Amino acid sequence: MRLAGSLYGTGGGVEERATVCPAIARDTGMDVVLADHVGPAGPWTGCGGAAVRAPGGTLLAEADDRTPTVVTAEVG
Repeated sequence: MRLAGSLYGTGGGVEERATVCPAIARDTGMDVVLADHVGPAGPWTGCGGAAVRAPGGTLLAEADDRTPTVVTAEVG
C-alpha cells in the first residue's frame, strides 16, 4: 500500500489528482491512499478529494471537495 499526503490545489489540482493517483495504483499494482487538504492553506486552496484506490486504479472511496472528511475502504 502507498500513502500520499498531498496538497492538490484548485488551480488544476482536480485534474492532476484524478490522473496521478490512479496511475500510481496501476503502475505499482498497489492500493493507494491519498490524504488531500480541503480549503485554504496559506497561499493555496486545497481541492479536497481524499481517496482510496485499488491496485488497478479503481476508486474505492472519495471525499468531496468541500468538507474535511476521513474516507475508509476495505482493501485486500
